[in-house]
Amino acid sequence: MVKVLIVVDMINDFVTGKLGSDRARSIVPNVVALVKKAHKLGVPVIFLRDAHSTTDKEMGIWGEHAMKGSKGSEIIPEIQPEKNDIVIEKKWYSAFVDTRLPEILKQMNADTLIFTGVSTDICVQNNVAHAYFSGYKTIVARDCTASIDEEAYEYALKYMKNIFGTQISSSDKVL
Repeated sequence: MVKVLIVVDMINDFVTGKLGSDRARSIVPNVVALVKKAHKLGVPVIFLRDAHSTTDKEMGIWGEHAMKGSKGSEIIPEIQPEKNDIVIEKKWYSAFVDTRLPEILKQMNADTLIFTGVSTDICVQNNVAHAYFSGYKTIVARDCTASIDEEAYEYALKYMKNIFGTQISSSDKVL
């Protein structure tokens, strides 16, 4: 079994910036600890990050955010990718669309994807959906994910568990 840790949108705009929240900031220590544990165990780590242009469809929904090349699109300072980590820029909620993620996961022979990050009810859930549709086992580290709205967060976790068979677990058990 080849597990891969996927860190979704732990970027400035979504943690401390324009669309940031106390909930997103509260998971930072847990995500940092899980990434360090993955590195120690040799588990591959992939960072997904929004990097938008002004013509991306999301601009009509959320306004300008995480613009390609901006500080808002950068991964937060607390979780800097290491040499062997992979960083994938995305323009959709899911990095399975218009990126090399599917090809990279295939090359790794991955079969289990562990998701962390924000926002649970938007980007995490959409990446989990695409992972499920692509045949991967999915795990969400509950204490390493967050949404701005608690109700939306709980609904997303329940939805992923019930619809995609996602294992919802704590970060100390996923690796």
